Amino acid sequence: MKKVLTTLVIVSLFTFAFGVKIGITQIVEHPALNKIYQGIVDYLEESGVDFEYEHQSAQNSFQNAITIANKFKTDVDIVVAIATPSAQAAATEIKDKPVVFSAVTDPISAGLIPKFGKNPGNVVGISDMVPVETHVNLIRTIFPDAKNLAILYNTGEANSVFLADQTKKFAPQLGFNVIEITGTNANELVTSLNAQANRIDVAYLYTDNLVASSAEILGQVFEKNEIPVVAGDIDIARKTSVLGFGFDYYQVGIETGKIVLDLINGKKPYEIESRIVGADALTFYINLDRAQALDINIPQQFLDIADEIVDTK
Repeated sequence: MKKVLTTLVIVSLFTFAFGVKIGITQIVEHPALNKIYQGIVDYLEESGVDFEYEHQSAQNSFQNAITIANKFKTDVDIVVAIATPSAQAAATEIKDKPVVFSAVTDPISAGLIPKFGKNPGNVVGISDMVPVETHVNLIRTIFPDAKNLAILYNTGEANSVFLADQTKKFAPQLGFNVIEITGTNANELVTSLNAQANRIDVAYLYTDNLVASSAEILGQVFEKNEIPVVAGDIDIARKTSVLGFGFDYYQVGIETGKIVLDLINGKKPYEIESRIVGADALTFYINLDRAQALDINIPQQFLDIADEIVDTK
């Protein structure tokens, strides 16, 4: 009897009728993550469901993310955690209500789920794992003579370490020497970049939250040192890069919102598949102004397929 009652209590926690409250926790504010948040809210509002939400940023502090998770543990019905640190904090602290992760590059290594697809437990979500091998091949095509490829990332972000390892796996196969430029805050990252700028032939920026929130100042350093950049995040690309090939994060928010709506409508987390956001959300960006300033030739075949081209000259 006790087991039956316990099961009923747990089921009730995952079942909602009206007026569900959603807590959205975000590790830091920058354009990509803000678009996810907006996409979630817009999708739910357009669906017509009765909901309210609370949105909090951890200001790039894991301890703040833990504090937010503990607050949401008692204050909301469904928790949405944007980016790996916030998702790890929420999954660690919350066991009795759904936790939906978004923009987590490698949720398996991050300890959120055992595999893509359906999983037991209360955690489900969307991965934004970028196509690193495709990016490196693109860089080699555009920069056939480049030797030193710089990657910038925060060593404290599990997703960034994973992508760094992926880059170090694929880049040497194409003749690149990988230069790692790391930091745990913007000042450290900029200092490290300035110290090694004269060694860099091309820089590769992927979906790192510190890089994203520091993109404008990093862009100034790249421009000053005439370093071409390719980014795996479109918002980072707009501020820094010659080329960008990455996800439209508003669409990532829409896909996350679909999972939240399924939960509101009665599905359990273990009935929903965790997955990588679809390729239809990828955007190809080219900045011809930066390419011309750096005397870089962009083949017509890429111009023909680009989704967004900047050419003001």
